[in-house]
Amino acid sequence: MRTNIPNQPHYSLNEWEIVEEQFEASRNYTNETIFALGNGFLGMRGTFEECYSGPEWSGLEGNYINGFYETERIKYPETAYGYASKSQTMLNVTNGKVIRLMVGDEEFSMLTGSLSEYRRAISFRDGILRRSLLWTSPKGRKVRIEIERVVSLRRRHVAAIRYRVTPLNFRGVIRLISVLDGDVRNQTAVSDPRVGSGLVGRVLAVREAGWDGDLGLLVQETRKSGLILACAMQNRIESGVGYTVTLSQTELRLEAGYEFSAREGQGIQLDKFLAYVTSRECSPDEVAARVKDELRQALKAGVDGIIGEQRRYLEGFWERSDIVIQGDPAIQQGIRFNLFHLLQSVGRDGMSNIAAKGLTGEGYEGHYFWDTETYILPFFLYTTPEISRSLLEYRYHILDKARERARQMSHPKGALFPWRTIDGEECSAYFPAGTAQYHINADIAFAIKRYMEATGDREFLIRYGAEILFETARFWADLGEYIPRKGNRFCINMVTGPDEYSALVNNNCYTNMMARENLEYGYRTACRLRDEASEEYQRIATAIGLGDEEPEVWKAAADRMYIPYDDELGIYLQDDGFLDRVPWDFEHTPPENYPLLLHYHPLVIYRHQVCKQADLIMALFLLSDRFTLEEKRRNYEFYEKVTTHDSSLSTSIFSIVACEIGSYQKAYRYFTSTARLDLDDYTGNTRDGIHAANMAGTWMCLVYGFAGMRVENGTLSFHPYLPEGWEEYRFKLTFQGRLIGVKVNRGGATFELIHGEPIEIVDQGKKIVLE
Repeated sequence: MRTNIPNQPHYSLNEWEIVEEQFEASRNYTNETIFALGNGFLGMRGTFEECYSGPEWSGLEGNYINGFYETERIKYPETAYGYASKSQTMLNVTNGKVIRLMVGDEEFSMLTGSLSEYRRAISFRDGILRRSLLWTSPKGRKVRIEIERVVSLRRRHVAAIRYRVTPLNFRGVIRLISVLDGDVRNQTAVSDPRVGSGLVGRVLAVREAGWDGDLGLLVQETRKSGLILACAMQNRIESGVGYTVTLSQTELRLEAGYEFSAREGQGIQLDKFLAYVTSRECSPDEVAARVKDELRQALKAGVDGIIGEQRRYLEGFWERSDIVIQGDPAIQQGIRFNLFHLLQSVGRDGMSNIAAKGLTGEGYEGHYFWDTETYILPFFLYTTPEISRSLLEYRYHILDKARERARQMSHPKGALFPWRTIDGEECSAYFPAGTAQYHINADIAFAIKRYMEATGDREFLIRYGAEILFETARFWADLGEYIPRKGNRFCINMVTGPDEYSALVNNNCYTNMMARENLEYGYRTACRLRDEASEEYQRIATAIGLGDEEPEVWKAAADRMYIPYDDELGIYLQDDGFLDRVPWDFEHTPPENYPLLLHYHPLVIYRHQVCKQADLIMALFLLSDRFTLEEKRRNYEFYEKVTTHDSSLSTSIFSIVACEIGSYQKAYRYFTSTARLDLDDYTGNTRDGIHAANMAGTWMCLVYGFAGMRVENGTLSFHPYLPEGWEEYRFKLTFQGRLIGVKVNRGGATFELIHGEPIEIVDQGKKIVLE
């Protein structure tokens, strides 16, 4: 397994904070991701208020709204019918973080003068980004600067900054300039297909800009997607010295300047309030009034009130979601960092989702993938179920576009969900590793099954879930065929599974197995609703034109599903031709040639027996009860040898299955490369944003892996293991209306029913009733 692990961590080892005590300009890009703040709607990269630019500075100023995007026609040198026609890119939007400081005739910059007592920290307990430092200007003026920034988890439209400056050795003029900057743009595409977009230049046009008293307002509109964004700012000053105010504006920029007659030792404080509202939430004519109202409410609460709300919100989150590890503070810090960023990144309004890079960077253009349902949803399902429901509701709200895509792909019935999207249209320009990954349909259906097992939310099933299950099951029934040469089994040809190094194959085993689950669960759900909620079932059937015979067709396809298997090796084949391909020459592949996708043409990779990530191993995990332990061992040993882990989605799954087969040292090694992947920048691309699925994979490693948690036939079961060097770990799960505490130490495993009715669980095969 390849990793690029630094010898020394760049941040102080604090279990509840990420602390930087030495400023390193060379690490700007990565630190901007690490110190990013967000609330699922609004995200701000951890850039400095000074807003640096120029050849001596490398970094990306970034502010993002979940689901706020621009579209552009995809330009193919050669096109074909059904190719995705438009890109979608989450936009870098109005920058409200900017606060410039003038000390006399010198502007504060960490690149000039001298810097001491520097500290920057992000706290998981209160969600505040803090920076403090002592700066001596080139002319010898000394000031103490203390800054707090918050993106409110309670007020989705609101962010605030408290900026405090204290002159230490002089009297004179100090100026603070608070800015709203609309001159923003996204990164353009580079050689790495995972980074950048096709957008060139500024894509937000100004509709309105100006001052309403001391409230600055900037309203901008995308040129093609027709979305509107209103951003507003207002400032409040606390100072024991007098000051004057100057308001100014250009087309793209609003500035509020405050000039103080500073005195030695006398602090000056600026509280800056920001609000963002888009036309995805209200009519275009209402965005300006709405953003002003959000700002007024924030001003009324004040920075102290917003910080207090933030702290209380996070107390509740950690009470439900924390994983406590005794014996490894580095892993403890990594896990909390990961869970904190998941919370900051996830949409929770039913109309947005969670991007692969969260709201921290522009990698993958802010697109939503299968990552949501397969990796991220389980964490929220068992800690904050209402968020997992919102994620599934998003899929329902794009169901009509999924139906349209199915028709475009020549399927008269059903729905095909997009591989990459923001608003529901497929925007993957490379179909072999995009649209061909039909398994996303089954991944979404599987997530609904998980959700129903954990919550029993009948209202969700009737209102949203059943329709998705029926439309995805219809799609599989039309996609597959009964092939006589395969014993008249139901086959699914020309697809791509999770492993993107094996594209356009016949009978990808993971896809077929997950499609079988989708078909079976769709059939069982139809039967259940016909028996228990006949009126609701009939309403759904009428709405989508579901024939009486269709559920039986799904069951027949599931019963006859072809599952590729090699009797000689005793393994399931990743696809029909996997063993017919030449094994990749790992021995003579230099380390710098990984990931392979950046150094070899796709056809070169496709011709070889090599895996980018967990594929068949993913099936071993998700469908654990479909395999014997010995089958899991044989398949694991075979596929581990040919997997590069060129995807951050891979190691967590290998860790989980390694635990299940008793390979605990391997499990722990894979786990450690997962737990601090972004904090220690193992893959060298944290600069482009967090790896959200990998972060959720950390939670899965511990809960599904070390604790061995599974849900089978509606029952929670565990098979706990305590890693060497750990004294104890503990976590909580929300399941079927109960809150259950799990603790594992050298004395064994302890389970506690914290809230709810008695429930039966299974520990290492033994039934236990928690009361």
